[in-house]
Amino acid sequence: MSAPTTPNAVVHHLAELARQLDAVTAELNEADVAAVNAKEAAKLAEAQAFLRAEGSVDARKAMAVNATHEVRLAAEVAEALVRGLQRTSRTLQTRIDVGRTFSATVRSEIALSGSGAYGS
Repeated sequence: MSAPTTPNAVVHHLAELARQLDAVTAELNEADVAAVNAKEAAKLAEAQAFLRAEGSVDARKAMAVNATHEVRLAAEVAEALVRGLQRTSRTLQTRIDVGRTFSATVRSEIALSGSGAYGS
């Protein structure tokens, strides 16, 4: 998207970015809880698999890790989703900062043009 060129366009652009940031924040909160639940489910599954396994401690550990691959992978993917949403949130915050800079530039240009909209 090109830079907004009027004060009204800047306001609309910033409002849209703020709505996007709110949505990402809500999604991030939900994903964070889901990641915690997935991680704990993986720990529990591994412990239960270890207790069911037979043989030496090392063999039981290996069997438990093997038996819980899917649930551990799901937990890792859930954590990756959280990290991705955090990056998206930071990107939106940066875009809002850039929008504020556009706003200041537009106001300065209007003031300099002698339109009287912001003084001059």
